Amino acid sequence: MTKHLLLVEDEPLAQVRISTIIRKHRPDWVVADTVQSISELEQALKNQAIFDLILCDIHLADGLSFRAFQNKKIKIPIIFITAYDEYALQSFEHNCIDYVLKPIQEERLVKAFEKVESLIQSPVSEGFSSEFVDKFIQRYTQKTFKRRFLTKIGTKLSFTSVEEIAFFYSEGGITFLVTSNSSQKFMTDHSLNELETELLNPNKFYRINRSFIINLDNLLEMKPYHNGRLVLSLNAKSEEVIVVARERVNEFKSWIDQ
Repeated sequence: MTKHLLLVEDEPLAQVRISTIIRKHRPDWVVADTVQSISELEQALKNQAIFDLILCDIHLADGLSFRAFQNKKIKIPIIFITAYDEYALQSFEHNCIDYVLKPIQEERLVKAFEKVESLIQSPVSEGFSSEFVDKFIQRYTQKTFKRRFLTKIGTKLSFTSVEEIAFFYSEGGITFLVTSNSSQKFMTDHSLNELETELLNPNKFYRINRSFIINLDNLLEMKPYHNGRLVLSLNAKSEEVIVVARERVNEFKSWIDQ
């Protein structure tokens, strides 16, 4: 059954990514309109009746798209798209159909589509109050990431900013960070899981395999490697070949594109 979608996204590559997934998995769905700003979204919402679903990035160039929903009766389902995790979004889970994290995973977006199809028969929202929007924006903007790490050389303590870090890696149960250019290595008290899920900005850092998290700003080159993997060159020396796991290659490429 044909559905008409409103796509709210200001990143061209993300628009292409989403549209490609729609054509592949829901060829009968149509992106009826694409908007890139809060003001454009407000205009589009004046004609809600022509849309069956909204795919909405939260953070647009001119602010949080969520402001456009303030005090409006939203009668169609919304899938929010964001670089932030579920803890920042718990306050409005009951007001939307689903949310998808960036970098966008194809399987995850398809699951959101399936959820829409199972729930689309009934209205999903009674509108968002000013109090609710203010609370959401406060929680959203409070989401911060670690800006520096405490490092130690002998008995001397110092700080390393995240901008100086080329990659993190784990070896023998210990996590290390390696700085760009100088390639100095320091131990850190945080596990890779903690770094990936809580401390590092997912728009800058990506876990390429079980043992490595890289900083996109320090990526110099990538080449095809054995068994469908990618080998990376970073702005820092590594004792090991830095390889993107085969099961993460497609997602890694999409992450770079965004």
